[in-house]
Amino acid sequence: MLVPFPLLIISTEDGQVEVPEDAFQFALNRAAVEKFDALRRMVVTVGAVHDFWRRSGLTMRAGEDANLVIWNYLAKRLTGPRPVLYSTVRTEFHDIRTYVRFCRSQDRTYSPFAQALAADSRLFAQRIPVRPTAAILQHLDVQRMRWAELQEGQADFPDDLKKLATPAVKTAKKIVKFPTEDQMDDMIDLEPNPLYRAALCLLAAQGPRFSEFLQMWRCDVLPASYASKFGASDDGNPFVIYAHPDASTWTGKSFALRAGISRKEVLKQDWGTTSCLWNSSRKERLGWKSMLLFDRRALSWGFWVVDRYAKEFARLVPQVLALHEELRTDDRHPYFWINPTDSKHRGGQMRHRNLRRVVGVACRRVGIEPHFDDGGHGHGLRHFCEWYAKTKIGLSPQEIQIVLRHRSVDSQEDYGRRLSDLHKALSARRN
Repeated sequence: MLVPFPLLIISTEDGQVEVPEDAFQFALNRAAVEKFDALRRMVVTVGAVHDFWRRSGLTMRAGEDANLVIWNYLAKRLTGPRPVLYSTVRTEFHDIRTYVRFCRSQDRTYSPFAQALAADSRLFAQRIPVRPTAAILQHLDVQRMRWAELQEGQADFPDDLKKLATPAVKTAKKIVKFPTEDQMDDMIDLEPNPLYRAALCLLAAQGPRFSEFLQMWRCDVLPASYASKFGASDDGNPFVIYAHPDASTWTGKSFALRAGISRKEVLKQDWGTTSCLWNSSRKERLGWKSMLLFDRRALSWGFWVVDRYAKEFARLVPQVLALHEELRTDDRHPYFWINPTDSKHRGGQMRHRNLRRVVGVACRRVGIEPHFDDGGHGHGLRHFCEWYAKTKIGLSPQEIQIVLRHRSVDSQEDYGRRLSDLHKALSARRN
């Protein structure tokens, strides 16, 4: 498949033109994970810094020299004749940092420019250490000294540029609100679409993250009798698998534990595509939360903590599979959750925004305002599952960790015993 690819072309001192090998290899490396517009922006930024350095007359022999060039470039962008917004400079700073880290990861660099950028520097370390505020701007010492020499006094470095050196620590706001049991019952009972209704049952009763849920293949929803083939316990309810979207070797073709072909390979060979980890826009790209995996085939499975939702899900599965057959989805992709209504995308893999809309409509149907009222967030269904497991069934924190497939289980040596104990606990509480 032919795709556009940005090239950086520069003129040399003798009037010739060349494509810098470092920039070319950088663009080639980032092409696998960046959209074209973002990749072009990164290459343009690298070219702009290189051009600024050549025009400035500054030396470029060591890491601190490279830092000085970069800070002067950013200062000119902020305060020069044609200043740009701070947000633009921040984006360029991150693009430069990505390029510098690429240069450092290579066995060798080609140009003096890239060699200097690849030299040791606290500013572009892989991880910026947490230091007291007074020491966090130590990397500006060279810049201050140079400006002091030029101005014969103490340089007053712009505050906006100082912000760029401070690592932006973003903490996700934990959503702990969730629907009540009555609201959850009503959300499921009042949902007229069988596929959406099945989705609400699974989200509430097993608590998968959206990213785990949307990556499920049709072979991941199996009759209860298949549980034993994975070393799991048959609880009489559908056996639902959560597999790594690329690395898992469970593709529905073989139960072999070893030497299986991966999902990534099957997607490429059978459908000419990749998982949503890579082939969607950044907004639609589904992350992967390092979910706890029970099996060497890079998979785990769900536990039904709300038995009535499991029974309803089992009743709806044949209707969902009948829709797949009607829309001939086998010819298009392997995914279980699809768009059942949109005329343009009907039968295509369900997207994150579609699932959010389904949950939002279900919330409004029972009087919950999405994203504002208690339970009005998609992740609230996962918290409902956690609450139900703890309050209604009485599972321990360790058991709930396994139900939600949290990666941070204290011991990884006794999964078999933990899973067996969890099955017994669920069976005993249901009875």
